Amino acid sequence: MTLSKLALTVTEEDINKGLEAAFEKMAEGPQGEALKKVKNPRVELKKGLVTFKCRASMGIVPMPIEAQIRLEPAQNGSALDITLEKVSMMMMGGAAGASALMGQVATAVAGKPGLSVNGTTLTVEIATLAQQRGITLGGTVRTLAVADRALTLDFE
Repeated sequence: MTLSKLALTVTEEDINKGLEAAFEKMAEGPQGEALKKVKNPRVELKKGLVTFKCRASMGIVPMPIEAQIRLEPAQNGSALDITLEKVSMMMMGGAAGASALMGQVATAVAGKPGLSVNGTTLTVEIATLAQQRGITLGGTVRTLAVADRALTLDFE
């Protein structure tokens, strides 16, 4: 399959339905018990940020967790930068928490084609990952915007 042009708008509601279904499916797998402790995973889309929120059962009191993520086209539209701006877990987090978490992501993606980490940014080479699924891309990301409870993408 070759993909040369795509205009896509995804709403918070679309993402949250998919997120709920994904967590239910992953809970059936080897990490199931840990994922069952994550309650009410939600995404908010506003002011250029994707904000992920949930509550995690860690002992007696459920702990609120929030991560703010910025998405931007990179490498002239052939890649996507996913920057972890801030992570908050109860009273801990901020930029230091983002750096620590992205260090773990860097270890996890080391040597994987199309994925790299620099600081708090994960760069995804879109064509490389698409090719692994048998999709040839004939264009680049022209715009990617997060606003008004929706994510819009223009690929051509």
